[in-house]
Amino acid sequence: MQNTQHWDFRAEEVKVIEVDADGGDIVLAAEEGITIKVELTGDFKPGKTELAMKIEKSRLVLTVKSKKSWFFFGGSCKNGFKISAPSRTLLAVKNGLGKVSIAGFAAGAAISSGAGEVQLHGLSGPISVKSGAGTVNGEIYSEDLEVKSGAGAVNLAWTKNPGSGSARIKNGAGSTTLAFPEGSKVAVKFKSGAGTMTNELGEDSSAPFKVEVKSGAGSLAVKKF
Repeated sequence: MQNTQHWDFRAEEVKVIEVDADGGDIVLAAEEGITIKVELTGDFKPGKTELAMKIEKSRLVLTVKSKKSWFFFGGSCKNGFKISAPSRTLLAVKNGLGKVSIAGFAAGAAISSGAGEVQLHGLSGPISVKSGAGTVNGEIYSEDLEVKSGAGAVNLAWTKNPGSGSARIKNGAGSTTLAFPEGSKVAVKFKSGAGTMTNELGEDSSAPFKVEVKSGAGSLAVKKF
């Protein structure tokens, strides 16, 4: 039986949202207004699951995890969160097995995912992503991007020409595809054990936006659209 619960928080009291879940999906969507809306998804089992919410020094901290005794017996928590908040909110998201989806936020995000897919839709600002096995996909604008991926593919498109800054990507086994609007000036450095590189933008070592990709076995494709 689905047991969905809702909470509201005053947006003016929160500058940062921190979310931590074991295995359920975490979905965050920007929505302007005076209220941050939080919905717990999945079938909540109080005897097996720990749920915590608090505001501390302008940080809204949301956590849902398996209780330790159940975790060791294979009782991974499948609860997640669906959250809406103003686009100015900074995000820090950690998930074990579930998907992470972020849409429309403008202050940046730090994301850590074990095995689930990371989906970014219109996210801008400084972005950091650490992914174990899941793919990292989406449309972004960032002049300060860092992605570390163990095995999943990285597929990111910039929503407008980057003026300056850098993107730094380390990928163990997955491929990397980066897309930029036509006319973008990008300097690309690529180092790989076995992969190859294709670059539709051409070489421009003096470009103000730097891309550095290090890969164990995956290839790099730089595309224009």
